[in-house]
Amino acid sequence: MAMALRELLEQVTDEPSFNRFLTALREDCESEERCGGRYWDCVQQDHWETKVTSAFLRSMEDWATRGDFAEGEHHGEPLLRRFATMLYVGRSLLPHERPYDQSR
Repeated sequence: MAMALRELLEQVTDEPSFNRFLTALREDCESEERCGGRYWDCVQQDHWETKVTSAFLRSMEDWATRGDFAEGEHHGEPLLRRFATMLYVGRSLLPHERPYDQSR
């Protein structure tokens, strides 16, 4: 589903396309709730890394408060796509929050 999410993300230009992305993101999240795999197995399958709202929001905040988004630059990209990107990156944990990979 993550590939479909990225494709939908690229198609966000207006409210209807944003809502399609938002629905797909929610459905992807709900399907992940049933995943009982180990963290690293899930990451390799491009599953959600954030399992709690606070981690999701931290990842979104990290993305939003640095780089061109924080500086108000959007390079002609629709603002709703930039917001959808912020939601999409919330799926991933911040690097310092990722569990140590003991298989290495």
